[in-house]
Amino acid sequence: MKAILNRQKMKNRDLLERAKRVTPVASQTYSKSYRYFCGDFAPYFLEKGKGAYVWDVDGRKFTDYILALGPITVGYANDEVDNAIKNQLTNGISFSQSTELEVQLAEKLVEIIPCAEQVRLVKNGSDATTGAIKLARAYTGKNHIAVCGYHGMHDWYIGSTNLNEGIPKAICNLTHTFEYNDINSLKKIFTLYPNEIGAVILEPIQGENPNVAFLKEVKRLTHSYKSVLIFDEVISGFRVALGGAQELYGIIPDMASIGKGMANGMPLSAIVGKTKYLQLIEEGVFISTTFGGETLSIASALKTIEILSRENSFKHIWECANLWFTEVKLLIETMQLDRYVKVVGEAPHSGLVFLDLNDDVKANDILSIYQDALMQEGILSLGINNFCLSHSIEDVQFLIKITKNIFVKIQEIYAGKNKPLITKKIKPIFKRN
Repeated sequence: MKAILNRQKMKNRDLLERAKRVTPVASQTYSKSYRYFCGDFAPYFLEKGKGAYVWDVDGRKFTDYILALGPITVGYANDEVDNAIKNQLTNGISFSQSTELEVQLAEKLVEIIPCAEQVRLVKNGSDATTGAIKLARAYTGKNHIAVCGYHGMHDWYIGSTNLNEGIPKAICNLTHTFEYNDINSLKKIFTLYPNEIGAVILEPIQGENPNVAFLKEVKRLTHSYKSVLIFDEVISGFRVALGGAQELYGIIPDMASIGKGMANGMPLSAIVGKTKYLQLIEEGVFISTTFGGETLSIASALKTIEILSRENSFKHIWECANLWFTEVKLLIETMQLDRYVKVVGEAPHSGLVFLDLNDDVKANDILSIYQDALMQEGILSLGINNFCLSHSIEDVQFLIKITKNIFVKIQEIYAGKNKPLITKKIKPIFKRN
């Protein structure tokens, strides 16, 4: 479905100027900032969503493959989820004591997530990863951490990245990065700090081709050094399977952080894992938040999980995602773009990585061209796509068709037949390790 995108974005532009005056990067989230979108067709501000579609403040419709950076798993403004929220709203949002809803959700998470014996509800992915790290350090008595992937904004992790201003050097020095699918890079960390690594935390799905043998060896190596294995499933949880990557691959960590897609857009996350770790919350590990038991998010999560548990839900998500994944991989091969373009990730959370052509044409230039061309056709993507229950086969077929058309232009650029005209480029604020 091609959107009509020839309207002047006067309200988008006006709001952007207003936002720049009062908000750093004009957004509350880096990846939702105007710096991650380019060209004249960028919808800097969205107004509403329904199913797999969103509308910007100038009334333009887009098929959305960003899905709020991952939290939308069922679809925007889903009637069942919204009714669950509305019904709870009549009874109240936050209370002076716990509610039965907290128990119900904890029981459900223990039922569906392989590593879960106990649950601590928090509010965002950073809360969940940080809580898991605190528990691992307390249990092992070891302070150093080995990390692989992105794990949020808190000091223990972000201090190991290029956005470490304001974080004491002593904290930065406790976190060590290893490479995905490269077990030797983790072995080096254990060799350097043989008795000091309290936890190994990684996103189990990353990169070009998740390697199950690598994940198995990470678990074996971590336990051989008496460290705690944590899967950061904030992205993979409720996206690739109801129980996340640990269900998909059959590799069970000691603890996991979950969030994003659990409540179809409502703010909720959790630390889940074995009782021997979670019980430390009763014994001196402080993980407590006023809004952990906020009922609207929990009601939303219970209904979202119910919907995703239905027989055909993940079957449909994988069908749509696999269609894009296989067809675009075939396009890259047949158009001989495989030296410059790669498909990465597992299908429900997968996308394109472009490589540099030369010193003048960088990967980010090509991504900017790709993203801008998609927006002109009414498609919203950051390069990596999330697929949800509301996407249709027709939506995905259109995405493939437009991607093929864009690949023709990109092919000419890589062949040196065309010089890319890039007036506005994506300007990432943060690059993942």
